[in-house]
Formats: sequence, structure tokens, C-alpha cells
Amino acid sequence: MKRTSVTRKMALILAAIVLMTASGCGRRENADKEDNNITIYKSNENADGFDTETVSLDALTPENIMAALIDAGVVPSDVKVLDFKQEEDTITLDLSKTFEEYINQMGTAGEYATVGSVVNTYLDAYDAKAVSLLVEGGTWSTGHAEYETLQGRYTYDAQE
Repeated sequence: MKRTSVTRKMALILAAIVLMTASGCGRRENADKEDNNITIYKSNENADGFDTETVSLDALTPENIMAALIDAGVVPSDVKVLDFKQEEDTITLDLSKTFEEYINQMGTAGEYATVGSVVNTYLDAYDAKAVSLLVEGGTWSTGHAEYETLQGRYTYDAQE
């Protein structure tokens, strides 16, 4: 009898470990990625499409992804990730006010390319379908667009 009790306890412990490992225990990193390679999107030379580049990160975190976007020249170095959450296939990405200020200096094409580069990069990195892109915890707008709804993948076919 005692042996059966010990075997059951060990089976329960093993099952709990497997479940915790599979669920990621609330980690912010994407547990499905086998490596830390991500695709960075950036505007092409003519601002009429995206170029992509694969980069390797030390760890898959929202902050490291933003650092890679900064290194690629997509956003300035003072843009910071204030908060990040992922619920199923939707991301909430809260950025510093400097992101909005940077975007507000652009024309329509530059805004579309920059916001699209950020959105597409995070969508791919976290295997998500939509991003709620916030600034300082709230929605924001420019002279060209209002960012009050979820942002899906940016394509140049949709812009035309």
C-alpha cells in the first residue's frame, strides 16, 4: 500500500512539472521558439515595402526586440518598452512617449512603415495575430491615423 501511495505522489509531481514546463509559468518569453532568432521588419529604400533581417537575441524579451529595432534604425534609441502582455494571440505593447513624438514627425509613408515594422516584428516574434499598441498606457493618434484598435499585420497591398 505504501508503495502505491509513493508511486502516485511521484506521478502527480512529474505531471505538475510537465504542465509547468509546457505552460511556461507566465514567462514573457515565447516558449515555443527553439532559438532566439527573430525577424526584424524595416522600411525598404523606397518606403513602399518592408525589408526583413533575421537577428539573434540573447533572450526573447520585449525589451531585447525593441533594442534590435533600435539597432536596425527603425526607432530612435530613447524608445522604451513600458509594459508588455500576451493573452493567447493578442499582444499589448506599451511604449514610451518618445515613440509617439517620433512618429508625429513623419509623413504618412514613414508612419506606416515604422508602425508596421514594430507591429510585424512583435507579431512574428510572439506568434500573435494582433497588437494593441499603446503609448504611456493609452491610445494615441497622429495627423494620419488613430491607434485605438488592435493592429494586425501591416502589408503594402492593404495600404493602396
